[in-house]
Amino acid sequence: MIKKLFLPVILIIVISGLCLANSWKAPDQEKAKERSKETVPFIKEYVDDCKINRRICLMDAKVSLEDVKDVYFLLDSPVIKEKEDHYEPVRFAHKRHAALTKDCSKCHHFRPKDKDALETTRCSACHQDAFNPERPERIGLKAAYHQQCIACHKDEAKGPTGCKECHLQHVPDHKELVKLPDNADPFQVTAECNRCHDAQAEDMLKTAHWLWKGPSPYTTGHRKDILHGKGTTALNNY
Repeated sequence: MIKKLFLPVILIIVISGLCLANSWKAPDQEKAKERSKETVPFIKEYVDDCKINRRICLMDAKVSLEDVKDVYFLLDSPVIKEKEDHYEPVRFAHKRHAALTKDCSKCHHFRPKDKDALETTRCSACHQDAFNPERPERIGLKAAYHQQCIACHKDEAKGPTGCKECHLQHVPDHKELVKLPDNADPFQVTAECNRCHDAQAEDMLKTAHWLWKGPSPYTTGHRKDILHGKGTTALNNY
C-alpha cells in the first residue's frame, strides 16, 4: 500500500517542481534584462581628470564594494543592437570585477561635469554611437567595451580575449525562417535547409563522416567488406 502511494506522491512533487521552474524567474537576471534595454541620456561634457585624481575623487566620495548593488549586467545595449545583432549578450560579473580590481577608476575613468551626477556613470552614458561628428574623440560603445575588457584581460593575463570566449552566436528563431509545406518529405526538408546553408552542405559532402567507407563490424554481412560504407553502398540519412 505504501509503495502504491509513494509513486504518485513523487510524480506530483516532480510535476510541481517543473511547473514552478517554468514560472519562476531569477530576480537578478530579470533586473539585468530590463536594465540592458535602457538607453540612458548622452553625457556631452565630462571632467578630464588624470588617473590619480580620479581615484582620489572616488575615495573622497567613499565609493566602495558595498555600493555595488548589481551582481552582474547583461551587455546588450540597444545602441549596439540597432546596428548589429550577431551575438548573444555578454554577462558582465560586475561585483566580481569590482572585488578583483579593487579600483573603480579602471572602468569609471571619467565623470560628468554635472556635480549631481553619479561618480560611477554607466559606460553607455558616455559611449554611444561611433564616429559622432559632435564628439569625434569619443569611441562608440562597442569599441569601449572591447577596448576596456580585452586590454585589461591582456594586462592581467587573465580572462577571455577572443570573440567566442565571451560571446555566444545569436541564432535566430528558425520558426520564422523555415518555410515548409505540411507533411514535408525528407527531400523538401533538406532542400529548405540548403536554401540558407548551402556552403555548409558542400562542406558536409567532403567530410570523413559522409564519405566513410570500410569494414563495419556491427553490420551483418559487411563485417569484413572494405568497399561498404556511406561512400558506396550505405545510405546517408541526412
